[in-house]
Amino acid sequence: MWELPEIERERKKLDQRFVGQRIRAVKLQKESWANVTLTELQEQLVGRQLLYAERRSKSIIFHLDDGHRLMLNMTSLGQLTTHTHDFNKDDAQDAQQKWQLSIAFDDGSWSIAGARSITLQWISARELDEQLKAVGPEPLSRNMSPALLKQRFEKRRSSLKTALSNPALIAGISSTLADEIAFRAGLLPTVRIETLNDEDYQALYHALTEWLKDSFEAEDSSADKIYAVANRAGAHCVQCDSVLEETQINGRQAVFCSNCQHEHAQVPAHASK
Repeated sequence: MWELPEIERERKKLDQRFVGQRIRAVKLQKESWANVTLTELQEQLVGRQLLYAERRSKSIIFHLDDGHRLMLNMTSLGQLTTHTHDFNKDDAQDAQQKWQLSIAFDDGSWSIAGARSITLQWISARELDEQLKAVGPEPLSRNMSPALLKQRFEKRRSSLKTALSNPALIAGISSTLADEIAFRAGLLPTVRIETLNDEDYQALYHALTEWLKDSFEAEDSSADKIYAVANRAGAHCVQCDSVLEETQINGRQAVFCSNCQHEHAQVPAHASK
């Protein structure tokens, strides 16, 4: 699966591999995926230097040396691959046939396949700021705290899972990740936000930050091991060996352990690791 952790690890690869290099070619499978024509995309991007790659929510943002940004969003990823080979005419032909997006740099290329759709936007810094106004704070931002979570959540009348996966409240947490965070916190995904107390918010904060830190640091080869409940309904809980259950919350599957998760946190979230 490709969630926030996988996208963050990919951003790090881009930073480590291509920062300081100039873009030499861009190939996009469908012109409708970009906010400008493919011709304009080539004209504006070729020759531009990558200053750094940033992740905001589930977007990868390429910061370019002319002050513009290239913002990439993907849905339903099946494969996300960084290439380190030179990009020549043969590679370009292969990219058009196989890859949905390929960006060639001075020394290597970065390509994507397996996405249901891609959104690629060439925008100014101001336009990016305007778009991000609607997105909640990053879960690992310096000002994230139990008090901030409570401030953003407490007036909501929804389940914990629904609040966690609302991008206006907190950035980048999908339905799948919401289940993982609830499990780490020892809270049922169905619990009502209005019933949470200060201890619950402490547990939720620790679960949110510690699970994401663990997942960001995981190696690609062991990345799947960080998911304790995702898509595992009917399997055995990694903590107590009980059978994981599932329910529907606003039309979305929620997987949980009724033995380890409760209406209120039983122990500090970090103790459940």
